[in-house]
Amino acid sequence: MVAALFSRLLSFLKTESSLDALRNILVVLVPSFFIFFFIDGAIAVAFAVGALLAALTDVPGNKTDKLSTAAYCLPIFFITALSISTALSHQSWIIVPLLGLFGFIYTIIALLGFRVNVVGNLGLIVASFTIGLRPADPISFSLSVTAGAMFFFVVCIIQVYLHPHRSLRYAVDGGLKTMAQLIRLKIACYDELASLPKAYKELSALHTKLSDQLEAIRSILLRDKKLHSEADQESKIWLAKLYQLVDLYELLMAIDNDYEHIRETLKGGNTLKLIRQSLSLLSKETKRLTISNKKIRLNKFTKRYKLEELLLQLETEEADASPEKWALICSISTQLRHVADILQKIQAKEIYQDITLVESKNYADFVAPKSNIKTILQNLSFKSPIFSYAVRMSALLMAGGLIGNFLPEYRYASWILLTIILVARPSYTNTQKRNYERIVGSVIGIAISLLLLVYIKNAWVLIAIAAFCLYLFLLFNKPNYLVCVIFITITILLGQHIHEGNIQDLLGSRFAFTLLGSIFAVLGCLAIPINHYRSVEQSTNAMLQHFKSYLHKIEESYQTGNLNYYDLRLLRKSTQASLAQSYDSLDQFAKEPLKGKYLKADIAHFQTLAYRINALLVGLSVNMTKLGFTLEPEVMEEKVHYINNIISEAEDLSKKLAKGKKEKNGKTIQLEASK
Repeated sequence: MVAALFSRLLSFLKTESSLDALRNILVVLVPSFFIFFFIDGAIAVAFAVGALLAALTDVPGNKTDKLSTAAYCLPIFFITALSISTALSHQSWIIVPLLGLFGFIYTIIALLGFRVNVVGNLGLIVASFTIGLRPADPISFSLSVTAGAMFFFVVCIIQVYLHPHRSLRYAVDGGLKTMAQLIRLKIACYDELASLPKAYKELSALHTKLSDQLEAIRSILLRDKKLHSEADQESKIWLAKLYQLVDLYELLMAIDNDYEHIRETLKGGNTLKLIRQSLSLLSKETKRLTISNKKIRLNKFTKRYKLEELLLQLETEEADASPEKWALICSISTQLRHVADILQKIQAKEIYQDITLVESKNYADFVAPKSNIKTILQNLSFKSPIFSYAVRMSALLMAGGLIGNFLPEYRYASWILLTIILVARPSYTNTQKRNYERIVGSVIGIAISLLLLVYIKNAWVLIAIAAFCLYLFLLFNKPNYLVCVIFITITILLGQHIHEGNIQDLLGSRFAFTLLGSIFAVLGCLAIPINHYRSVEQSTNAMLQHFKSYLHKIEESYQTGNLNYYDLRLLRKSTQASLAQSYDSLDQFAKEPLKGKYLKADIAHFQTLAYRINALLVGLSVNMTKLGFTLEPEVMEEKVHYINNIISEAEDLSKKLAKGKKEKNGKTIQLEASK
């Protein structure tokens, strides 16, 4: 138990986010302490704020991504800090419309991509921190905040130059870990006692996560100009890993044909048990690829020998099975062997050699297109969910700013604003979850801070504790919001106590105004709700159209015997991305408090249909590209007919979901078992 816990902790500390937390705390504290002791305390605080908030904008990416983040972050931080601090110094009412303007702009720019979204959110936090710190000199404060942010980006970009494939390595490791989880989940699908609906739901969620991870790997790698150079062998090896991960994903999807039919056909004897044991072995082998290369080399062939023993036992025991059962066993064992082959290739560090290779000139087609100002202009109406959310954030921040005029000091409004920025999410359910985590985390953090301040009087000890809690905040910022709230609360309260000394006032204002901000966030969800019907209709229609295009291409390839690997790979990638987007829209819709809860059963059923369609399509594609047209024409026709039927059923259900109407008779669509 203790060994397993220690192993998980060690694995967590080796992740990219954990190592980044250590880098970030050093980047924030070391220069800030130097400035504090040798230059000026106020400048040191502003510098630390700039470096800390810039560190929170950093997400995995290549050199171009880091430079792009800096290009957005530095002007946003400077303009926000300067305008808010100037309005504060003149005690001007203009601070309220400024908060509304920043709330709208910094939210709507999320349409430009995830990185810009993060920068915009941190820009709002700069406004909140500026109000809380009440800088006496707006220009000095703004320049110090910007200098702190610039210092962080200089360190970050130097790190990228020294270790250009760092983010890529961690992204690939993350993909392998999720692949291992995916294989482990499939074990339940071959267990007659396990619930299939539950397994489908878990697999669907994991497939969406894996799709996002593969998209992140593509984004980091395929935009690298070195890939076009024949001299850069290291980038070619990383490209090989991407191909192998995608091929592995395709094979894992291809095994998903019809588990009801598989269970019924293979029941009795040891067949299902041997398949489960084989999958368990492959799951462990996949996970082991993320461990040190030395350990992999020591056990390089052991697992493969064990897998071959299991598959040979499976084939030997069922040699006298019916033709249908024998064909199914051969198909599954062949695909499992292909999975094992890919796992061996991933650890081999070799350049990818395969006829399915895509030409380098077409790499850009596999990366998500960039948005621009036209994307924002096209979404300036309440038909767009992000526009509604931007209007909501603008109204909430203006309301929080107005409340500040009635408080003893305007700086107290910073707690209200910070809570709104961090808690108010597009969906009501996510907002409530964030509310719970922030309130509970604040209460726990306040209680711990109170105990520390009662029993510890030495300022240096308190500084050390605050610094350690800041590191823990950075460590848990992504994995666990509740935990990170606890540690940032301790850090802020200890820091403000050392700086100002009034603990009772600090503790009371932290809780009271955090609670008020949480109430505002909930009221905002109810006053300006997000209309998910339109996004559900658009995403599901796009996904179904991708299904049809993918199926049409598969039929065309089968009939002509001519395989265009570029088209098949691109269609598979586009279909998977559309599937993930549709899942996200439906999940958001299901969490709506008024109408979503009445359609949860239909949403879950539609997601299962979509998962099944995608799995069957990938299975047919893999049969052609990896196994070589092994299906007889009659079988192929039957499978295509079956997939078309499921697509038609999914279309009917999609129309009902888009309208938001629930069937009075409560009937759900039943699928016949595929042959």
